[in-house]
Amino acid sequence: MGRLADWIARRKQFEPAGHRVGGGMAEVRLGRLVRSVSGDANVWDGLRIPDLENNGRREIDMVIAGKEETLFVEQKHWSGELNFENGCFLQTQRSGRIIDHGDIHSWTERKMNLIQTIHKERTNEEIVDPKVIIVLSNKNLVINNAPKHLMIMNEIDLIKYLEDKDLNKPEDLLVETLEGFGTWDSIHFHGGMSLNGDIMTIGLDLDDWMEEINDLKTLNISHRNKFYHLITGVNSTLEVQGEIPQLRRDFIGQPSIYMHVVGESEPREINLSYLFKIELSKRPKPWGVNPGE
Repeated sequence: MGRLADWIARRKQFEPAGHRVGGGMAEVRLGRLVRSVSGDANVWDGLRIPDLENNGRREIDMVIAGKEETLFVEQKHWSGELNFENGCFLQTQRSGRIIDHGDIHSWTERKMNLIQTIHKERTNEEIVDPKVIIVLSNKNLVINNAPKHLMIMNEIDLIKYLEDKDLNKPEDLLVETLEGFGTWDSIHFHGGMSLNGDIMTIGLDLDDWMEEINDLKTLNISHRNKFYHLITGVNSTLEVQGEIPQLRRDFIGQPSIYMHVVGESEPREINLSYLFKIELSKRPKPWGVNPGE
């Protein structure tokens, strides 16, 4: 029965939620478009910034840093209709439901200011000409009465804006600051679902190694889950892509990683048998860590 349970776990499928697929694809698309026109500027996705006041870290979707200006981009892939009232972004869905997303611009500006403060403290330098841009990437979104003093754009607007700029290489000190922030870890399930968050332990005698990594790592997981493996044996292999010397772990049964998933209040265990890939963020530099976490 134990072997059968292991075989079933390795064949289980997890379908992604539709809105997650659309939003994720939009983020990838925007990243590719921006990089195609960014010249010598540097582009970062999903940076996580310490927020000492709230005892956590905040994510900013994209930072585009050049020599003349630095853009802090928040992307939303909403559909329906968008109105603005007292600074709040009010989305009316096709069902008629109204969602008050709050003051997205001020919230993004706050994250920009957190980065400015950290950069100033570590370098005594100011970030050159910082700007907040809100990108509304869904072409099916109808935008009404957008405040003229805010930089609210669609994908094409942002690309045209960047194409009109002479995007030169940013200052080295700013690159060092931004490189020092971590991003999310990601796990990928059979069936297409993926989750982001902080992986706290992997197990398989890899936790000490995980704490020392200083660049992005991809861990590929293969499973012996054909029908005949019920007879020959159900097991799996985890390999770190590109690691020299090769880093590989074989495992049987259903071991778990321990992960704090975005949007969940507490960390939880996730069965390794459900996964085919893990993407580990590089560990942040001291200024990228909130001591309270």
